[in-house]
Amino acid sequence: ELQDTPAELTREDWYGIFARELSEGKWWQVVYDLEVCGSSVRSQHESNRGDQFYQGWLDYIYFARMACVGVQDALTDSERSRIYSDGDALPNEWHPSDHLPVAAIFSWK
Repeated sequence: ELQDTPAELTREDWYGIFARELSEGKWWQVVYDLEVCGSSVRSQHESNRGDQFYQGWLDYIYFARMACVGVQDALTDSERSRIYSDGDALPNEWHPSDHLPVAAIFSWK
């Protein structure tokens, strides 16, 4: 017999569901769930078809008592165009991961 009372999830249950989905590579499900709850996690770049691409920043470089003198672009202009203009996505045949490198050059102040 079905109960009329909705199931209640604890915060740990909720995090566990997200962790399992992410460990299985189902990041799009987490994006959907967060959007249903009112979070906007998609970028504002739109393809010619009107689709939106997910773009998130998860990696940071923290520094102190140094000056950042250069950073590496994660994508070339051509790669960026293939993703945002041509509708390509990561991972793909030319970049086998959805993670992009984070690199910077620092000097002592």
